[in-house]
Amino acid sequence: MATKNLGHGAVLTCNAVEVTLITDATPPGKKRVLIDGSTLTDALATYEAGVEDFSEYTFNQFWEPGDTVHEGIDTLFGSKAEVAFTIAYNDTGVTTETFNGVVSDLEPAPIQKDGLLMRKVTVQRTGSIGRA
Repeated sequence: MATKNLGHGAVLTCNAVEVTLITDATPPGKKRVLIDGSTLTDALATYEAGVEDFSEYTFNQFWEPGDTVHEGIDTLFGSKAEVAFTIAYNDTGVTTETFNGVVSDLEPAPIQKDGLLMRKVTVQRTGSIGRA
């Protein structure tokens, strides 16, 4: 029987280095391009399953300028380098998903007088997702 697992305790690594201070994340999805296979005589639109489509991984983090790991993400954005990302879920068997990607977006959150510095990071997946 399936069990419910908490998101608390999930860990993201980038090139085998843990990314710190993440508050929430949206893992990359898996979807296929749908190719229209309808003919002039069809009464209902049909499609064929095409190649796997791109997807992205996003996470929000408390941002600490000058932190080695956070500066490393900034460097990846500047270099356009494709690197390995791993998400380790906090379940009984510690399920992991691994994929390659490129940091495509670094979006600072609004700076507020009673708030902490935050930013949103987006990674474009460039390869398949492996699960172990």
